[in-house]
Formats: sequence, C-alpha cells, structure tokens
Amino acid sequence: MKRNFKTLKRVVISALMLLFGGVLALPPVAWAEGEETASGPVSGFSMSPMYEKIVLNPGDSYTSSFMIVTSSNATSDFHYKVYVQSYYRDDNNNAIFEDVDGRGQMANWITIDSPTEGVLKPNEGTKIYFTIDVPENAPAGGQYAAVTVGSATGESVGGENSVSIQESVAMGYTVYAEITGNTKHQGEIKDANVPSFLLSGKITGSSSVKNTGNVHGDAIYKMQVFPLFSDEEIYTNEENPETHLILPNRTLYNETVWEETPSVGIFNVIYTVEFEGVTTEVSKLVIICPIWLLFIIFFVIAMIIIWIVLRVRARGKAKARKSDEEKAE
Repeated sequence: MKRNFKTLKRVVISALMLLFGGVLALPPVAWAEGEETASGPVSGFSMSPMYEKIVLNPGDSYTSSFMIVTSSNATSDFHYKVYVQSYYRDDNNNAIFEDVDGRGQMANWITIDSPTEGVLKPNEGTKIYFTIDVPENAPAGGQYAAVTVGSATGESVGGENSVSIQESVAMGYTVYAEITGNTKHQGEIKDANVPSFLLSGKITGSSSVKNTGNVHGDAIYKMQVFPLFSDEEIYTNEENPETHLILPNRTLYNETVWEETPSVGIFNVIYTVEFEGVTTEVSKLVIICPIWLLFIIFFVIAMIIIWIVLRVRARGKAKARKSDEEKAE
C-alpha cells in the first residue's frame, strides 16, 4: 500500500510540475503597433488623401482637392475619368452610391473644376479640384458624396469630342459634410462585451454602436490589458485608439482585437467605447486556457481525488486493524 502511495504521489507531483512549469516557461509577451495608411495603390493608381470631414453653412462655397498618382511600375498610360456620386453605407457598413434619406443631395452641389478626363504617364500625378456650392435651403445634418476617379480605356467615336469609356476600377474621395442648423449629435452603445473565458484565439472587445442623430460621428474604441497581479499595462491603444465613422441611422458592429494575445494566461481587460458623449466601459477577468491545458488540469484533479480516497481508505483500514488488535489483547 505504501508503495502505491509513493507511486501515485510521484505522478501527481510530476503532473503539477508539467502544468505550472509549462505556464511559467511561456515566453514574455510582445506586441506591435501598426499604422493605417490613408491611400494605397489600386490597379495602377493611388489617391491621397482618401476623404475629408468638413462643416459648411447654407450658402457656402467651398473648394478642395486631392491627388492621384500612377504606379511607377505601370507599363502603359493611365486613362481616367472623374465624376460625382451620392454616397452612403448599407446596414452591413458597405459603401453604396445612392441618395439615402436625402443625405446624398451634395452630389448635385459639387462641380469638378479640373478636367473630368485625362491621361497620366507612369509615376505621374495630378490634382483633382472640385467646388461645393451649398444651397441656401440646404437641410441641416450630414451630407455625403464621393468624387470618383475611374480608370478607363476607350477610343473616340461619333466625332472628335465624343469618347466611349469602359470603366474597370474606381476609387472615391469621400466628402463627409455637416451642414449647420438643427444638427443632432447623439447615439447609443449596445452589446459591449469581452468574453471571460477562451480556449483559443485573441482577446477581443466587441460592441454595436448606433447613430441616432442626423449627422455623422466618430466611435472610439480603447482596450487596456493588465497581468493578473499587476497594474502595469502590457497592452494599450489609448494613444492611438481605433476610430470608426458612423453615418446617421446606421449601426456599426466592431471588434477591437489584441493581436499579440498569448495562448495561455489570466488578464484583467478594460474595454471602452465612446460615441457622441456616451461612454461604456467593460472590465473583465479573462482566462485563456487551451484544451491541452484543461486535460492536464482535469488529470491533476483526478489524481488528487484518487490519492485522497486511497488515503482515507488506508486510514480506515489501519484504524480497523488497530481496533482488532486491541480487542485481541
């Protein structure tokens, strides 16, 4: 019986060393922060910047511009056409070029000041100028449009000034305008959450934010991660928080992810969402325990239970044997 106890004890100790030794031997946590670029090459040309947010009064006239540049690796000239579209987003936050609820009227207020068609050689750029003439009776709130540059090929037909153009790729310079007047900046934050237990994957804060006003606004997402027994941050994006613009009457679901989440650990996580003066903060203790570690834990617990049961039985037998000996005397 003593030999069995010693063998079981060695198994339990070995399992505990494997469990805690494996956790303590994990490499130190490291993470990297990246930057999102405002423009990038798309099929041979890039646009910079990609959007602007402005405040306009009824009756204002406003002129702006952006740059397009062709790729230095292009093997042919870049034929382009410039035009204006209404802009909005659907319920899945995808861009749609429609006048939704009268919020795309600005497309009718924009005039292209530079040539609406042109040709650029490789690694050559040009500025696209446009003017917004806001009507005196423009409705208050958000107005949205895209000044779009489309790459095209074509040939002259029907006369010297008539060109047939077949578009292949387009990029839109998005204008988010707030028309002054009876504007409403308001919204609500729903379903903000951080899971408490993960078998695998990355620590993620998720939320749905609805814009209930009549003008666009920026939702700001922050995440802080601390070790279990320390107040020193091992990850934060507070200096460069994730930001997403939400249009009126739209709900945006978003996930903020700690990309360098380790495979095992226990962390204190604070996830904060801000929108139009409303702030929601979620504080959670997050346990990351993969399946293989669960098996080890269950095995250790089972070994301990068996060891305790055997000890109790052995003590019971010893007491019974002692009692029998006393009676025999």
